[in-house]
Amino acid sequence: MKPARRFFVPSLAAMIGAAMTITMARAENESLESVVRWLSPELRRIGVEQRVLHQMISDLPPSPPRTVTERLGYHSGYSSRPDTVEWVEMDLHKEESIDAIVLIAAASGDGGLASDGYGFPLRFRVETRGEGEAAEHEVLADFTRGDFPNPGILPVYLPVSGRKARYVRIIAARLYQEEKRFFFALGEIMILQGNRNLASALRLGDFRCSRTKGAVPIWGLANLVDGHTVLGPPVGQRPSPTLGYQSRLVNVTIEPVIRPRWVQIDLGAELAVEEVRLFPARPPEFAHRQGFGFPFFAKLELSNDVNFKPAIEIPEFTHHGPVKRPPQSSNPGDNVVTYVVHGRSGRYVRFTALDLHNANGQYNLALAEMQVWSGGGNVALGKTVNAFDSIETGGWSGAALVDGFNSRANIVEWPEWLSGLSRRREILQQIAQVEMRQAALLGQFASTGWWALLGTVTGVPAILLVFRWRQRRQHRREMEELRHRISQDLHDEIGSSLGSIVFISQDLMALVKSDRKMQNELGEIQSIARQTVDSMHDIARVMQSDRYAKDDLISHVREIATRMLRTVTHTVRLDDGRGHGHFPRDRHRDLVLMFKEALHNILQHSQATHVEIVLAHAARHITLSVRDNGRGFDPATTVNGGGMGLTNLRRRADKLGGEMSLVSAPRQGTTLVITIPCP
Repeated sequence: MKPARRFFVPSLAAMIGAAMTITMARAENESLESVVRWLSPELRRIGVEQRVLHQMISDLPPSPPRTVTERLGYHSGYSSRPDTVEWVEMDLHKEESIDAIVLIAAASGDGGLASDGYGFPLRFRVETRGEGEAAEHEVLADFTRGDFPNPGILPVYLPVSGRKARYVRIIAARLYQEEKRFFFALGEIMILQGNRNLASALRLGDFRCSRTKGAVPIWGLANLVDGHTVLGPPVGQRPSPTLGYQSRLVNVTIEPVIRPRWVQIDLGAELAVEEVRLFPARPPEFAHRQGFGFPFFAKLELSNDVNFKPAIEIPEFTHHGPVKRPPQSSNPGDNVVTYVVHGRSGRYVRFTALDLHNANGQYNLALAEMQVWSGGGNVALGKTVNAFDSIETGGWSGAALVDGFNSRANIVEWPEWLSGLSRRREILQQIAQVEMRQAALLGQFASTGWWALLGTVTGVPAILLVFRWRQRRQHRREMEELRHRISQDLHDEIGSSLGSIVFISQDLMALVKSDRKMQNELGEIQSIARQTVDSMHDIARVMQSDRYAKDDLISHVREIATRMLRTVTHTVRLDDGRGHGHFPRDRHRDLVLMFKEALHNILQHSQATHVEIVLAHAARHITLSVRDNGRGFDPATTVNGGGMGLTNLRRRADKLGGEMSLVSAPRQGTTLVITIPCP
């Protein structure tokens, strides 16, 4: 038996026990707070401040999941004193207009598995200098008067407002402490000019520093601008309808000498290209595998000829100088890979994988998105894509390479995303300070005789009422913890296994091309596995109440429609969501399952070319309407109106005290309306 299996149950029990202890402590604190707030104007003011801060943070980009990377950033030498000054400076080669400087902390020294914000200085300042030796240093930001709160994985965004500079220097005045030694580390520095990062064009000779640990490739000056960060790519909150581009899987028994795979974009005219950005793919069935399909050897070319004869190969700057694309010393994960083109012209842009990615014993090239920047914007969006070969099913297609989405969500611009995350960091720090004030105030009340006085005044019934309420909250929180753990295990363990089934069946289909019956059976296995992955994700999503408890029904309906109706045009009309935050989880789950059943019926039976979906919220109920323009049917001809899965829909609606109505006629389409009361 594997060790991980042997110790799983005790570890889970210990975690649940710890969660119960924390829950009881929180319940006691909240019981005291609810009574003290009645007496304390200051505590009421703190409550108002907390609500305002939480409202502000709800409008900002969510914290991204931490991206694990092996190329961690820059690391100074160690010192025995915290006030040793360490610095790093970058040369942009000429004076540039700078809009913002962004500092991103490094992952920890063990590959990103320990603390966030590793090595970030407690006190620092940012300076710039113009052309010439006589140019003076200008201080853009000074955080040396007090300790700067550790940013964790969130960026520190410093707006500069078009300041001109050639040199940018970061000076650490008080160092990060690890045990009895002190040092300065930084994961990435971005120098923004509009939507471009000027720092991505720098190479090792463009840096100077006080001293360095020099553990290349894990730590090194070049890692400050390599794009490998704990943040990952800049994405929004709209779920992606596609996964990206993927070449067909190569089986070495069929193709012993693997030929390079390529994909190219036709820009429609010859353009001066500034840079090309590649977004690695990450399909849901392989959510545990970052950088899916990204090659270790590759090249980027420009040409005015569709066959790339002749072609201009674009070098990439590394710590060895300008060379052709080197082998990746580590997978880029979800991070953006940028080729700086420096204004070279061409109509066609081609990316070629010289050494394909190993996908379960077969080989492929995959990318979620490819951007070509010219004139300050992405000119590849919606353009024609050609490739050596391409998978055109299951969310993969050539067109998905230029649709504005990576495999997870819509791609946004660096400035708005980074500034939003930096603002989130600042507000989270304010919330922490407010909570400290709140805890101190509650501590003062608890340390005096106020609590005893209140107990005497309110009497035993009130104490028993609070005790009963606290018990119920404790039980509810314990169930929330367990539910979240189960949903996470469903997503990680079972999701990964189902993803492997998808790819294994795809491998086998390539080996039995001559056996039509076996092809059909394997295709059925693959289809069932994909559907099960989707269903498991939806169930896990509803269970994770800490993430999905409020105002999520709208986004969940939109996401399911986008995923299931990829091949059918559709419109989704949703209200503003007021009140959805109090829609109970069990009703959310049943409504989602009913909605998926309705869409499944449309895909299986209706032959519709358009579907209209309307979700409306009234004072006492939620109404979901699904209308298609398909072939329709006569409800009177079905047995008790139970055809096409309608019995299940009606049963779920009745269970919730709701109603389901259906209007259909041959060649007139079908309209399904589900109404669920809100308790």
